[in-house]
Amino acid sequence: MTFGILIFPGAHGDKELKRVLEGVYGKKVRPVWNRETDLSGIDILMIPGGFPCKGSSSSSKCIEESPVIDSMIDYAERGKILIGIGNGFRVLCETGLVPGTMRMNKSQRFICRNTYIKPDNDNTVITRKLSGDKAYRIPIATGYGRYAAKEETLVHMRHREQILFRYCDETARISEGINVTGAVDNIAGICNERKNVFGLIPQPERAVFSMGGNSDGKAIFDSLMEYM
Repeated sequence: MTFGILIFPGAHGDKELKRVLEGVYGKKVRPVWNRETDLSGIDILMIPGGFPCKGSSSSSKCIEESPVIDSMIDYAERGKILIGIGNGFRVLCETGLVPGTMRMNKSQRFICRNTYIKPDNDNTVITRKLSGDKAYRIPIATGYGRYAAKEETLVHMRHREQILFRYCDETARISEGINVTGAVDNIAGICNERKNVFGLIPQPERAVFSMGGNSDGKAIFDSLMEYM
């Protein structure tokens, strides 16, 4: 099995993902630059965190005009697994592969800290090994982590079980008071209807090695590896 890591100018989470996939799980990793179009041979494609196209006159335009985007959309439409982490989630929203938009955090500040998230379902490839009664401690590092969607979209997503994670406290209690980014409905991660495209703001690759006693992110990767 081969993992592809899609790299835009300014992204920097690829090295952490590569370390986890190769070092912990022994998987083959192929970097894919945004100017490439060939995704053949890739079983799971991931978009890491960072600042896609930072420094360009328009990051949205830079993403839209990257040659890899058409290939990425086709890849997802064929039912292949695509995962966007951190600002990789934003790429999925901007290309219409998942519903909603990503906005600047409610605090109007970049947030880099540990947070707790609670799985909203256990029937996807990245949540099947997780407990709905547990709070998982996963760090975030984002300025644009506030998920937003219209109410009718949210209702549809709830019915289709597209909400993956919500921000919670360490006891798995969900409240607006611990909604670190100001996301609607405390949403920290979602998927498309087909459940093959996933976006999440917290970065589980930063909580795999048990430095500081935290390896909660490994459970998400373990779930993905079971699918494979």
